Amino acid sequence: MTFPHDPNQPQPAGQSPYGQSQVPYGNQPPTGQSYPQQPYGEPQSPAKKKRKWPWVVGGVVLVLVIAGMMGGGDKEKSSTTAQATSSAAVAPSAAAVAPVEPVAAAPEPEKSAPGIGEEVRDGKFGFVVTGVETGVTTLGDNPYLQKDALGQFVLVSVTVTNVSDKAQSYFGSNQKLIDAQGREFENDAMAAINLESDTAIGGDINPGLSKNITIVFDIPQDAVPATLEVHDSMFSGGAEISLR
Repeated sequence: MTFPHDPNQPQPAGQSPYGQSQVPYGNQPPTGQSYPQQPYGEPQSPAKKKRKWPWVVGGVVLVLVIAGMMGGGDKEKSSTTAQATSSAAVAPSAAAVAPVEPVAAAPEPEKSAPGIGEEVRDGKFGFVVTGVETGVTTLGDNPYLQKDALGQFVLVSVTVTNVSDKAQSYFGSNQKLIDAQGREFENDAMAAINLESDTAIGGDINPGLSKNITIVFDIPQDAVPATLEVHDSMFSGGAEISLR
């Protein structure tokens, strides 16, 4: 049996005055707030923002690379200029300390050969020229032995001394005359016979003894006697005596 409901009677929470329970629709907002707006259809995720920082970083790196290249060129130019300046600064110093080459000493004048009246030695003989006669055209008084010069005869008077301790043979053929042009002339023994037949060809000289010998040379008329080259033997080195 149903009893009519008294509207003035208080109702339990959650029931309507008509005896039916009230089910709340969703979550009810607190007092004084409205229900939140629900999107229409499927919910959409917020749009993703494009990342700009990679482009910014790339631009910065590119600027740094270009600046580095330009700066490197300036550094190289600066280094080159510094090296050139350093070289220029060092050059005078290097020149200042450069060793001075020693001045070559002037060559010593050649010693002249001993002259007339001075003794020279070769081997076991000592030679002293005592006189020179030039321009002689004929030698000898005997018409059968007389000798005419092809050019001119030069008569060189020499004192030959044996300076050794044994006898030594002297030969006029070992003696030579050199003119001012450097030409060499042999002794003319056949012409010398007309002057001194005993010593013209040669002979032995004992130790400590001397012989006065005239050595004859036939040379051109325009030739000028310069040097007498005397020898102990045909194999000796020889010695020179100036005739001027």
